[in-house]
Amino acid sequence: MGAKTRSVDPGWGFGRESAVMNLKFWGVRGSIPSPSTGKDIDEKLRAFIDVAQKSSDRLSRPDEFLKNLPRHLLHPVGGNTSCLEVKHNQSRIILDMGSGLRPLGVELSPKIDFGDSDLFPSLNNPPPFEPDKGLDLVILLSHTHWDHIQGFPFFTPAHNAANRITIYGQDGDKIRRALNIQQTAPSLFPISLNGFEAEIVCRSFPEREMTLGDIEIRSMPLPHPGGSLAFKLKTEDRIIIYATDYEFPSPEGYEADQFVKFIEGADVFISDTQYTYLEGVAREGWGHSTSFGAVDLAMRAGVKSLYLFHHDPDHSDAKLYDSLDKTRAYYMMLSGNGQMTIDLGVEGLII
Repeated sequence: MGAKTRSVDPGWGFGRESAVMNLKFWGVRGSIPSPSTGKDIDEKLRAFIDVAQKSSDRLSRPDEFLKNLPRHLLHPVGGNTSCLEVKHNQSRIILDMGSGLRPLGVELSPKIDFGDSDLFPSLNNPPPFEPDKGLDLVILLSHTHWDHIQGFPFFTPAHNAANRITIYGQDGDKIRRALNIQQTAPSLFPISLNGFEAEIVCRSFPEREMTLGDIEIRSMPLPHPGGSLAFKLKTEDRIIIYATDYEFPSPEGYEADQFVKFIEGADVFISDTQYTYLEGVAREGWGHSTSFGAVDLAMRAGVKSLYLFHHDPDHSDAKLYDSLDKTRAYYMMLSGNGQMTIDLGVEGLII
């Protein structure tokens, strides 16, 4: 039907195609981190054994056996909250600061090699910490709800004096207050915002647009408790839309119509799809969307690919892949042609 699951690439490979706009998912959950539990692993192991017993003739051919495993056994969705990274030429943009920001920060930071000779290196004479150069990072923040800022205290680049981090969002002063509140007292976190070594600048996103390198960035307010921003990242030949935490009062109303114009013709539309259709009905007014609703918007806007995002913490990997199948079927029922790619946002996925 034209909607194919993309493979998860553990590396970026920017050197191969430096002019390509690359997008990587570092955190994909909504509301709260949801790591795998012992029950989750037990259920996956049982499912794996069940498939193996029914496909014993293929066990001697590992590649074929693995290819036929259910997707949720091969590609875990991940449990970190919202964080994405976009890179184009020399420009790097981070979208949101959920718990997925922590592993991204580790990836961006210089590695200290303590060597193998000493199990416990001397704390009095640690190896020198000498980054090649400081990072000038830009973060686009959709809003300051906790699941979108909770990764920042653990963002390694924020603890390096050579770095500068500029955070753009709805209101620069409110962003700084939110981060301060998150870390006001030692009982909440032992380091205050002013205690971070990096230069941290919080700014209101420009009223119209801004440009970073070759990327033109625009924002649009979204209906969500406390407000939220959608972002459009555009180069000469690519458009990425990042729209998390929104719920339109009417799918045919003025706000939805304006949003359709905003996302029109996008190559990649990353959309909040936290609820199933029935959950969306039961939780009307909570500020989140459904995958069917995202399909409706994407079809009206003529986008090329839709990625389901901001997954509910109660939804298992199996449930999310089942929801993906139902969403693709809904799209096929409406379109009949299957030209739009529909997939899950999973941690480690690179587009």
